[in-house]
Amino acid sequence: MATVINTNLASLYAQNNLSNAQNNLANSVQRLSSGLRINSAKDDAAGLAISQFMQNQINGVNQSRRNLNDATNLIQTADTSLGTIQDMLLRIKTLTTQGYDGSLSASQRTQIVDEINELNTEINATAARTKFNRNNLISSTVSASITTGGTNIGTSSTTGSINSVSANTMALGTFTLAGSSGNLTASSIITSTYAGAVTSTTYSQTLALTDYAGTAAGVKTINFDQIGLSLNITATSIATATLLSTDLNGKVITTTGGTVPDLYFQGGSDTSTPNMVVYDAINMRTDTTSGGFQAMNDLGGQINLLNSYTTSTAQATWANAFSTMGTFVDAALDVVSEQRSNMGALQNRISYINQNLEAYSTNLQSSRSAITDTDFAAETAKLTKGQIMQQAATAMLAQANQMPNIVLSLLK
Repeated sequence: MATVINTNLASLYAQNNLSNAQNNLANSVQRLSSGLRINSAKDDAAGLAISQFMQNQINGVNQSRRNLNDATNLIQTADTSLGTIQDMLLRIKTLTTQGYDGSLSASQRTQIVDEINELNTEINATAARTKFNRNNLISSTVSASITTGGTNIGTSSTTGSINSVSANTMALGTFTLAGSSGNLTASSIITSTYAGAVTSTTYSQTLALTDYAGTAAGVKTINFDQIGLSLNITATSIATATLLSTDLNGKVITTTGGTVPDLYFQGGSDTSTPNMVVYDAINMRTDTTSGGFQAMNDLGGQINLLNSYTTSTAQATWANAFSTMGTFVDAALDVVSEQRSNMGALQNRISYINQNLEAYSTNLQSSRSAITDTDFAAETAKLTKGQIMQQAATAMLAQANQMPNIVLSLLK
């Protein structure tokens, strides 16, 4: 190597090595302080892409486990209600057998029917109230709408309007509103025909309503809680009592039954078919609403038939009706048992899915950790090496910077 003073190659080499040592030391400090081997894309571009996709899967799997926990709770809610319905069906079975007792009088048979009616009402009520986050589980949905009289209140739409009508009722038909002197009545007579017999049930509730205060406008809820109807009314500066006697009178609300939507739960990191768990929603009501089981509808129809009988009905007719009803109860019990069996099987399936997802998530996190997390044993060794190399490079740089001084000795 030539002896020169303009270019100190030894110093340049030492500077480069010192820069590399400082960069390596800085990387080690960053990894040890953050706990991550990959702190930015430059650390490992391919590894970053792989790890982020793994994190995407991990997030999906972990949320799916929470989804399935909700599914388990939902199914348990439905199963508990089905157990209650099953108990009531067993009691109805006892009553139908008792009704076949020839020693009973006609009035005693009607008293048996009274209890059967109460149990049937509660079967439908249990089905209607069994919800999870407002989702019907074992009952069809019911909707309501104004079918006569329109939604306007007063002589113009500026006076007020009925902005929504909701229903949570077992009665499907038409309800007429009658208002006077601050009272509002909703009533309906709903008939049904089964085996040639026509039965009628009266639903009615009267509410005493208060006026709006002064000229205040806003939304007032009128809730017929006993029959399951609710109206939200937006009014201006007009008293409620006045409105009811000039405006809501004669309006007709129609309630209709709908289908029960199935509920879907994602049991994996994506929505592919193998990852989807479906709760098959059912309708256990006995009032022939849409989507119900034939066995439950037959039971409800037979109960309505018994309601058409009187103390003058022949004993043989009573006996035949109770016998037929006993058969329908057996079929209804089979339906409930089958549905509870399906729910139990689905819960067991979900349990296995959760076990698999837990192991899946653990393995994914282990793999991602191997890519992204700092190996402290190896990195502390690199840190020590980096510190030594930085000190050595600094010392060599100092010596290299003194090397051109040898030229002075040649000039003496």
